[in-house]
Amino acid sequence: MQLTVLGATGPTGQQVLQQALAAGHHVTALVRDPARLPQREDARVTVVTGDAASAADVEKAARGSRALLSALGPGKDFKSTLATRTAGPVLEAMAATGVRRLVWLSALGAGTTAQRQSRLQAGASKLLMGRLMADKGTADDRIARSDLDWTLALPVMLGNGPRSGAGGYKGLPLDSTTGRVGGRINRADVADFMLTAATTEQWNRQRVILTSH
Repeated sequence: MQLTVLGATGPTGQQVLQQALAAGHHVTALVRDPARLPQREDARVTVVTGDAASAADVEKAARGSRALLSALGPGKDFKSTLATRTAGPVLEAMAATGVRRLVWLSALGAGTTAQRQSRLQAGASKLLMGRLMADKGTADDRIARSDLDWTLALPVMLGNGPRSGAGGYKGLPLDSTTGRVGGRINRADVADFMLTAATTEQWNRQRVILTSH
Protein backbone atom coordinates (compact mmCIF):
# COMPACT_ATOMS: atom_id res chain seq x y z
CA MET A 1 0.00 0.00 0.00
CA GLN A 2 1.18 3.53 -0.74
CA LEU A 3 1.15 5.72 2.38
CA THR A 4 2.04 9.35 3.02
CA VAL A 5 3.74 10.23 6.30
CA LEU A 6 4.08 13.71 7.76
CA GLY A 7 6.63 14.22 10.52
CA ALA A 8 8.73 11.28 9.34
CA THR A 9 11.96 12.71 10.76
CA GLY A 10 10.54 12.94 14.29
CA PRO A 11 10.73 10.19 16.93
CA THR A 12 7.21 8.86 16.39
CA GLY A 13 7.26 9.47 12.65
CA GLN A 14 10.43 7.44 12.35
CA GLN A 15 8.69 4.54 14.07
CA VAL A 16 5.76 4.86 11.66
CA LEU A 17 8.07 4.88 8.65
CA GLN A 18 10.20 1.96 9.82
CA GLN A 19 7.19 -0.17 10.63
CA ALA A 20 5.48 0.69 7.35
CA LEU A 21 8.51 -0.41 5.36
CA ALA A 22 8.87 -3.58 7.44
CA ALA A 23 5.23 -4.40 6.63
CA GLY A 24 5.89 -4.06 2.90
CA HIS A 25 4.34 -0.65 2.28
CA HIS A 26 5.73 2.14 0.12
CA VAL A 27 5.95 5.56 1.75
CA THR A 28 6.00 9.15 0.58
CA ALA A 29 7.57 11.32 3.27
CA LEU A 30 7.01 15.08 3.31
CA VAL A 31 10.01 16.63 5.04
CA ARG A 32 11.52 20.08 5.29
CA ASP A 33 15.10 18.75 5.31
CA PRO A 34 15.68 15.46 3.43
CA ALA A 35 19.15 15.18 5.00
CA ARG A 36 17.46 14.40 8.32
CA LEU A 37 15.61 11.37 6.91
CA PRO A 38 17.68 8.18 7.39
CA GLN A 39 15.65 6.31 4.75
CA ARG A 40 16.04 8.94 2.00
CA GLU A 41 18.01 6.53 -0.22
CA ASP A 42 15.56 3.63 0.22
CA ALA A 43 13.89 2.78 -3.09
CA ARG A 44 10.59 2.24 -1.27
CA VAL A 45 10.60 5.83 0.03
CA THR A 46 9.66 8.86 -2.05
CA VAL A 47 10.91 12.08 -0.48
CA VAL A 48 9.01 15.31 -1.06
CA THR A 49 10.64 18.46 0.26
CA GLY A 50 8.12 20.87 1.66
CA ASP A 51 6.12 22.15 4.61
CA ALA A 52 3.08 20.47 6.14
CA ALA A 53 1.57 23.93 6.63
CA SER A 54 1.40 24.29 2.83
CA ALA A 55 -1.63 22.69 1.20
CA ALA A 56 0.22 22.55 -2.12
CA ASP A 57 3.14 20.66 -0.57
CA VAL A 58 0.86 18.22 1.25
CA GLU A 59 -1.14 17.68 -1.94
CA LYS A 60 2.03 16.80 -3.83
CA ALA A 61 2.99 14.28 -1.15
CA ALA A 62 -0.49 12.78 -0.74
CA ARG A 63 -1.32 12.24 -4.39
CA GLY A 64 -1.56 8.52 -5.19
CA SER A 65 -1.59 7.34 -1.57
CA ARG A 66 -4.25 5.26 0.12
CA ALA A 67 -3.86 6.97 3.48
CA LEU A 68 -2.10 9.88 5.13
CA LEU A 69 -0.55 9.54 8.59
CA SER A 70 0.46 12.67 10.47
CA ALA A 71 3.02 12.13 13.21
CA LEU A 72 3.86 15.82 13.41
CA GLY A 73 4.99 17.01 16.82
CA PRO A 74 6.10 20.27 18.43
CA GLY A 75 9.36 18.96 19.85
CA LYS A 76 10.08 20.93 23.03
CA ASP A 77 8.03 23.97 21.99
CA PHE A 78 5.18 23.90 24.50
CA LYS A 79 3.60 26.97 22.91
CA SER A 80 3.56 25.53 19.41
CA THR A 81 0.63 26.17 17.07
CA LEU A 82 1.78 23.46 14.66
CA ALA A 83 -1.45 21.48 14.93
CA THR A 84 -3.75 24.31 13.86
CA ARG A 85 -1.27 25.51 11.22
CA THR A 86 -1.24 22.11 9.54
CA ALA A 87 -4.77 20.73 10.04
CA GLY A 88 -6.38 23.05 7.49
CA PRO A 89 -3.79 22.50 4.76
CA VAL A 90 -3.93 18.72 5.30
CA LEU A 91 -7.71 18.67 4.98
CA GLU A 92 -7.54 20.88 1.89
CA ALA A 93 -4.89 18.68 0.26
CA MET A 94 -6.79 15.47 0.99
CA ALA A 95 -9.94 16.93 -0.55
CA ALA A 96 -7.96 17.88 -3.65
CA THR A 97 -6.37 14.45 -4.04
CA GLY A 98 -9.33 12.30 -3.02
CA VAL A 99 -7.35 10.58 -0.23
CA ARG A 100 -9.94 9.79 2.45
CA ARG A 101 -8.06 7.95 5.22
CA LEU A 102 -6.38 10.21 7.77
CA VAL A 103 -4.65 9.08 10.96
CA TRP A 104 -3.67 12.07 13.06
CA LEU A 105 -1.37 12.00 16.11
CA SER A 106 -2.70 14.21 18.89
CA ALA A 107 -2.43 13.65 22.65
CA LEU A 108 -4.61 12.82 25.62
CA GLY A 109 -5.08 16.23 27.20
CA ALA A 110 -5.82 18.00 23.92
CA GLY A 111 -8.85 20.26 24.28
CA THR A 112 -11.59 18.77 26.43
CA THR A 113 -9.86 15.38 26.65
CA ALA A 114 -7.94 16.74 29.66
CA GLN A 115 -10.85 15.50 31.78
CA ARG A 116 -9.83 11.94 30.86
CA GLN A 117 -6.20 12.34 31.95
CA SER A 118 -5.00 11.14 35.31
CA ARG A 119 -5.13 14.04 37.75
CA LEU A 120 -1.33 14.17 37.94
CA GLN A 121 -0.87 14.30 34.18
CA ALA A 122 -3.75 16.74 33.74
CA GLY A 123 -2.16 19.11 36.24
CA ALA A 124 1.23 18.89 34.58
CA SER A 125 -0.25 19.40 31.11
CA LYS A 126 -2.20 22.48 32.20
CA LEU A 127 0.82 24.00 33.91
CA LEU A 128 3.42 23.30 31.24
CA MET A 129 1.52 22.76 28.00
CA GLY A 130 -1.77 24.61 28.32
CA ARG A 131 -1.43 26.55 25.07
CA LEU A 132 -0.10 23.54 23.17
CA MET A 133 -2.96 21.29 24.30
CA ALA A 134 -5.54 23.94 23.48
CA ASP A 135 -4.07 24.26 19.98
CA LYS A 136 -4.14 20.49 19.51
CA GLY A 137 -7.75 20.40 20.66
CA THR A 138 -8.78 23.03 18.12
CA ALA A 139 -7.10 21.06 15.32
CA ASP A 140 -8.67 17.79 16.50
CA ASP A 141 -12.14 19.32 16.46
CA ARG A 142 -11.62 20.61 12.93
CA ILE A 143 -10.58 17.16 11.73
CA ALA A 144 -13.51 15.49 13.52
CA ARG A 145 -15.93 17.83 11.75
CA SER A 146 -14.59 16.81 8.35
CA ASP A 147 -16.18 14.14 6.19
CA LEU A 148 -12.93 12.16 5.96
CA ASP A 149 -12.36 8.68 7.34
CA TRP A 150 -10.28 10.01 10.20
CA THR A 151 -8.80 8.51 13.35
CA LEU A 152 -7.36 10.66 16.13
CA ALA A 153 -4.68 8.98 18.24
CA LEU A 154 -4.58 10.28 21.82
CA PRO A 155 -1.57 8.74 23.59
CA VAL A 156 -0.76 9.32 27.24
CA MET A 157 2.85 10.17 28.18
CA LEU A 158 5.28 8.91 25.54
CA GLY A 159 8.27 6.66 26.08
CA ASN A 160 11.00 5.31 23.82
CA GLY A 161 10.90 1.62 24.67
CA PRO A 162 10.50 -1.25 22.19
CA ARG A 163 7.34 -2.11 20.31
CA SER A 164 5.19 -4.51 22.28
CA GLY A 165 2.54 -5.09 19.63
CA ALA A 166 -1.23 -4.83 19.82
CA GLY A 167 -1.35 -7.06 22.89
CA GLY A 168 0.96 -4.76 24.83
CA TYR A 169 -1.13 -1.61 24.75
CA LYS A 170 -4.77 -0.55 24.93
CA GLY A 171 -6.89 1.53 22.59
CA LEU A 172 -9.84 3.06 24.45
CA PRO A 173 -12.50 4.84 22.37
CA LEU A 174 -12.85 8.30 23.91
CA ASP A 175 -16.60 8.52 23.43
CA SER A 176 -17.61 5.08 24.66
CA THR A 177 -15.38 4.66 27.72
CA THR A 178 -15.18 6.50 31.02
CA GLY A 179 -12.67 7.21 33.76
CA ARG A 180 -9.30 8.86 33.94
CA VAL A 181 -6.35 7.28 32.15
CA GLY A 182 -2.69 7.63 33.02
CA GLY A 183 0.51 5.71 32.51
CA ARG A 184 2.89 5.70 29.60
CA ILE A 185 3.03 4.23 26.11
CA ASN A 186 6.03 3.71 23.85
CA ARG A 187 6.20 5.63 20.59
CA ALA A 188 6.73 2.32 18.82
CA ASP A 189 3.31 1.15 20.03
CA VAL A 190 1.70 4.45 19.00
CA ALA A 191 3.16 3.87 15.53
CA ASP A 192 1.80 0.31 15.54
CA PHE A 193 -1.67 1.66 16.28
CA MET A 194 -1.45 4.37 13.64
CA LEU A 195 -0.35 1.94 10.95
CA THR A 196 -3.10 -0.53 11.86
CA ALA A 197 -5.69 2.24 11.73
CA ALA A 198 -4.40 3.51 8.38
CA THR A 199 -4.47 0.12 6.67
CA THR A 200 -7.74 -1.31 8.06
CA GLU A 201 -11.30 -0.17 8.73
CA GLN A 202 -10.65 -0.31 12.45
CA TRP A 203 -11.14 2.88 14.52
CA ASN A 204 -12.72 4.82 11.67
CA ARG A 205 -14.04 8.25 12.78
CA GLN A 206 -13.00 7.68 16.40
CA ARG A 207 -10.80 9.43 18.94
CA VAL A 208 -8.79 6.70 20.65
CA ILE A 209 -6.89 6.94 23.93
CA LEU A 210 -3.65 4.92 23.84
CA THR A 211 -1.96 3.57 26.96
CA SER A 212 -0.02 0.48 27.98
CA HIS A 213 -1.63 -2.52 29.69
